[in-house]
Amino acid sequence: MEGTKLFVGGISFRTSEDGLREAFAAHGDVMDTKIILDRETGRSRGFGFVTYYKEEDADTALSKLNGHMLDGRAIRVDRASARPPRPTSDFGSGSGFGSSFASDAGSTPTGSVPDDDWGSIPSLDAEVSHRS
Repeated sequence: MEGTKLFVGGISFRTSEDGLREAFAAHGDVMDTKIILDRETGRSRGFGFVTYYKEEDADTALSKLNGHMLDGRAIRVDRASARPPRPTSDFGSGSGFGSSFASDAGSTPTGSVPDDDWGSIPSLDAEVSHRS
């Protein structure tokens, strides 16, 4: 069961996950609460998520709690959007830059001539020849 997730911004550093759950539970059955912590300091980053079992409860909480004061701070409540997928790293998999570069070293594509002039920049070469 996935539930309906809300984003909660502007959370006070004093607010605990239990305090967040208590504030949101007044508007429906809360499945989960999560305050996001800084991985280096362990302190709150000032935002988190609340997940409701029912979409109607999430809608009610969104309308009632957006702008509501919680532990001295006005919180911002919105529907959470899906996190974009993280880019995958090809390091060590045999298909990344290093391995394909190494396997292509010394070979040229069929029908092409190797480019030995690595220092040539066409736009600068043209500019220099016009000045001469």
